[in-house]
Amino acid sequence: MTVGTVAQNPLLEGHVQRLLQELDALPQQEKTSAALAITAGLLEYAAYEMAQSDEARQVARLILLAADMERTAEDLRGEATRADQH
Repeated sequence: MTVGTVAQNPLLEGHVQRLLQELDALPQQEKTSAALAITAGLLEYAAYEMAQSDEARQVARLILLAADMERTAEDLRGEATRADQH
């Protein structure tokens, strides 16, 4: 899978594209939870960086989005584990 320009830096864009290729190589049942977990981590990073400039409302929103993504990723991992056991 390739996505349009995600990063605004050519070096970072290369890393993003490689990450997407690695995600594509995962078993189908792991792709979504892995992508969500990575996205949550990046959102948490963005929130931390934003907190340095005192954007409290936006920081809180990013933290809540990241937490929701982490919960969804965990739920999906749990569903995949249960499906593997049957």
